[in-house]
Amino acid sequence: MQSSLKKSLYLGLAALSFASVAAVSTTASAKSAAKVTSDKVLTTDATKRNVNLTGTNAIYSKPGTVKGAKVVATTTTAKNLNKSTTSRENFRAYRVAKTNRGSIYYKVVSYNKAYRGWVYGGKSDTAFAGGLTSYDTFKEGTLTADQKSGNYKLANPGKTEAGLTYKQPAWTQYKIGKTIADTTAYKDATFSVDKVGTRTREGDTWVHVVNQNTADTKADGWILLSNLTQTNAFNEASQVKVNINNLKGETLKSFNYNVGTTATNTNAADNTVYDSTATPTKFADGFAATVKNALAGTGYTVDGTNALNRVANLKSGSTLTIYATEGTQKPSTVSVFAQYPDTPSINQVKVATADQTKDGVADAATAQNLINQPAATTLFTGVEGKSFTATEALAYLNGNASMKKLTSPSWTETSGSTSVTYQWVLTPSQAFAGQYGSPFSAIYTAKKTVVPATGSNDNNTDNPIANGVVSSTPTANPTDTTK
Repeated sequence: MQSSLKKSLYLGLAALSFASVAAVSTTASAKSAAKVTSDKVLTTDATKRNVNLTGTNAIYSKPGTVKGAKVVATTTTAKNLNKSTTSRENFRAYRVAKTNRGSIYYKVVSYNKAYRGWVYGGKSDTAFAGGLTSYDTFKEGTLTADQKSGNYKLANPGKTEAGLTYKQPAWTQYKIGKTIADTTAYKDATFSVDKVGTRTREGDTWVHVVNQNTADTKADGWILLSNLTQTNAFNEASQVKVNINNLKGETLKSFNYNVGTTATNTNAADNTVYDSTATPTKFADGFAATVKNALAGTGYTVDGTNALNRVANLKSGSTLTIYATEGTQKPSTVSVFAQYPDTPSINQVKVATADQTKDGVADAATAQNLINQPAATTLFTGVEGKSFTATEALAYLNGNASMKKLTSPSWTETSGSTSVTYQWVLTPSQAFAGQYGSPFSAIYTAKKTVVPATGSNDNNTDNPIANGVVSSTPTANPTDTTK
C-alpha cells in the first residue's frame, strides 16, 4: 500500500515537473519569436520588383521568425521554382517588412497566384538578398534585317492564346495581359515587326507587331514569333536581298526583290534591278521606284547611276547593298488654320495687308481669318524629305516667340461714350505631321482680346506663313494627329 502510494506520488511529481518544463519551454519560444516593427507596401516601379527565388529560404505565411509563421513553400520547392521553365512562375514583390532583429522580409506572389507569402530578403531593404534576387523576365534583342522588312499575318487569328497579342510578352509582367480578346477581325491584316526579345524562362522569341493600316491599332502588341506567318519571306530562287545603307554602313531599310529567275545563283534578268545585268549603268525604273518608296520620310536618296551602287552580274539568292546619301537642310512653312468662338468651321488664315495692320478693320467678323505679319523668325528646318511628327511641329510653334501667338488687325467697338479696341489673339492647339521642305498645317484657337496700349508689327524677311499652300486641310472636328 505504502509502496503503491509512493509510486503514485513519484509519478505525480514527475508529471508535474514535466508540465512545468513544458510551460517554461513554451514561454521561452514565445519570448524568442521576432516581432514585426514595420510593414509597408512597396511603391517603386513595379517592373523593377520582378524577383526569382534563390532556393535558400522558404516562403512563409508570415515573416519566417514571427510567431505563427507557417511554411507555404519549402526550400526544395523554392529551388524548383528557381529553375522553372514557365513564365507563369515568375514572382513579383509587393510588400516589405522589418523585424526587431533587423531582418527584412518581402511578400511575394507568383504570376499564376499559386504561391503567395513572405521570403527572407537580407538585412537591407534597398536590394533583394537572401531568398530573393532581382530577375529580368524578358530580354529585348535586335531585329534582323528580314524581321525589319518582313510583312506578317496572324497564323491563328481568333480567341485562343496563339492568336492573341499582349501588352507585354505573356506572363513577363504581373497582371499585364492581352491587348485584344479576339483577333478574328484581323485575319487579313498585314503587320510589321518593330521590337523583338526572348522570355527568360522559356527562351522563346516574341515580337511586337504594328498594323500597317495605321488607322486601326487595336491589335498592335506582342506575340510569339511562331504564331505569325511571314508573307514576304526571302526566296533564294527568285529574289535578292537588298540592304540600303548610309555612308556610315548603318542599314536604313531592307527588302527582298524579284529578279526574274527560277533558280538560285542565276544572273538577274535585265530591267529588273538594272537596265543591263552584265553592264549596268542605272537602276531599272521599277527598282528605282521601290528604293524611293522604301526611303520615303527618311531624308535619304540613292543615286542609281553611281558606280558604288552598280553591281555587274547580280545573282539570285545574293545580297545587294546600295548606299544612300542624306539630303540638304530645308525649312517648312506653316499653313495656319483658325478656330473662332461660336464658329464650327476651321478656315485657313492669310496675312493682312499693311494698311489693314496699320489702320485696323471694320469689325470682328472682318478680322477673322486675317493675321498680322509675324516677326522675323527661324523657320522649322530639317533634312529635306525627312518626316517629322505632329508633336515636334507643335513643339516648334509653342517654342517660337513669333509663332506661339499670332494677332489679327484690330477693330473698335463703341458703346455710348466708351470705345474699346480689340483684336483676335491666336495660339496653337494642334499641328500635323509632315516632311521637311514642305508646308505643314496647324490649327490655332482664337480669343477676342483688348489691344494693349502700345504695340508693333515687324516686317518678316523669313516668312513662316504658307499663304494658300496646304499640306493637309483640318476639319471642324480634327482627328488625333500626334502620331
